[in-house]
Amino acid sequence: MNLASEYNMALPYQEYVDMLGNTLNIHELHYKKFSIDKKIAAKISGYKRLIILIITEPWCGDSLALLPIIRKIAEVNGRWGIKILLRDSNLEIMDQFLSRSVRSIPIFLFLDDQGELLFRWGPRPEATAQIFENHREQIAQGKIEKQDVIKKISFWK
Repeated sequence: MNLASEYNMALPYQEYVDMLGNTLNIHELHYKKFSIDKKIAAKISGYKRLIILIITEPWCGDSLALLPIIRKIAEVNGRWGIKILLRDSNLEIMDQFLSRSVRSIPIFLFLDDQGELLFRWGPRPEATAQIFENHREQIAQGKIEKQDVIKKISFWK
């Protein structure tokens, strides 16, 4: 699958960051807290060029934690490009990458320098997805707030 045209029309990373508003501080905190071991950084810097197309929205809490990590890894390499597709404006693309038949985000699409899809990752680690699944019925019944479950996921280790 070639996604070069989608990548070309996507938002530059900084333009997306400028949309974060009052959640920018959370995004930047994750960026500052994440560090890469020198040995791993040396390996990453030797990898070939990748382009990373991320499907997300500024309100996505998982993106606030994960995008800064991808950003830092891309900076270590120096040859990786990152662009953002807003999910709600690109449903025809999002619908090609559903998770359990749902438009879950973020979705990270790793492409070669010609735009061919190498692999996808996301929307979240299985363990954190399970935390949400374990509380889905309680959320639906109003026994627990969705935001409280999101806090549990935020502190997952």
